[in-house]
Amino acid sequence: MMNQHYSEQTAKDSKPAVLEQLIQNGQPVFGVFSHVKNINYLDYHSHLISQKSLPTWRKALKANQFCFIQIIEPPYRICLALATIKLATSAFVYIYNEDTEQLEVCEALQPLTLQTQLEGDCYQGRMAFTHAKLSMTLSFTPSQVSVLLDSHCIGVKATLVRQAQPLVVCTPTGRRGWTFTQKEPLTAVSGHLFIKAHSKFAVEAQAQHIDFTASSVANLDWTLGYMRHETNWFWACINHYLADGRHFVLNLAMGVNETGASENACWLDGQISYLPPVMFVRDECEPSVGQQAASAQTTETSAPKPWRIYHQNLGWSTVHIDLTFTPIRAYKKTDNFGVVASIFEQWIGFYSGEIHLGEKVITLDKVIGLAEDHFAKW
Repeated sequence: MMNQHYSEQTAKDSKPAVLEQLIQNGQPVFGVFSHVKNINYLDYHSHLISQKSLPTWRKALKANQFCFIQIIEPPYRICLALATIKLATSAFVYIYNEDTEQLEVCEALQPLTLQTQLEGDCYQGRMAFTHAKLSMTLSFTPSQVSVLLDSHCIGVKATLVRQAQPLVVCTPTGRRGWTFTQKEPLTAVSGHLFIKAHSKFAVEAQAQHIDFTASSVANLDWTLGYMRHETNWFWACINHYLADGRHFVLNLAMGVNETGASENACWLDGQISYLPPVMFVRDECEPSVGQQAASAQTTETSAPKPWRIYHQNLGWSTVHIDLTFTPIRAYKKTDNFGVVASIFEQWIGFYSGEIHLGEKVITLDKVIGLAEDHFAKW
């Protein structure tokens, strides 16, 4: 009875907590959480920066923030993002057809936070971006995420329901910073995708209205923090129905977090399993002549080499991860403004390999997903 009570108590104590506020007594609370209801980052005060509290405008200027959402309605995969480093704000959306392997991109960049609204956070808030080529509004409540997007090639209106426990992590970054990130599956998608007549996906130059269904799935990646001046990371994402019908979502990352804390997890039918740190190995390959002549937005490689993503199990964990990622197509973007710069690659490709969760084995065989390689100077 004592051992049983101890096991139950340990399991209870190890369950991630719910925080009402991230910043408490001027400092962020570090760790893994089930929810954080208020990312009150403007209450942060670092004595390493100044003995006096900085004015709100300076803290707001230094905070980087971005949000990525993926919506999948086969054969279409819609990926959109809004990111600001306050000196510049960018947004993109691309649509990918899994059957034809076609990719179409729309992107926009604006100085400072011109025509951009950032209110609240990913628990309760709103992000909006308006540009002649691309506009989007992302609204967040505790129960759902809403997307309203219009671009030269597609429009999206979607309500994404939050039903699974998110992965919520806050860790120190560098000497004086910190990073908060939240990843989560989104289900019960309602709304529609509108493919415009001049899109390359339009059939016979006719616009198409495609309703999202109960089987449509989505996922969210929302991050805010005071990051290093130079930051890089790798990221892997799968959102897929397995052969046995279970809904599987995977999030793996390397970089940004420097403390041993892991922002890795997977979900099976909405049930989260926390995963240990992983290594990404990406071999470089020479571009083809066609790639050198192609647009910087949508370049391809003639024979991209597979990446390897794995966890080196030294006996202290019951988790084993060994995956390969074979790239197919990429959205690429490079910006260099001297003080700030970005080299961004988000690849679509196939994952194969195994994830062992104790005695449970998840086998992946050419499962489509995303992989990202990003360097930023901000």
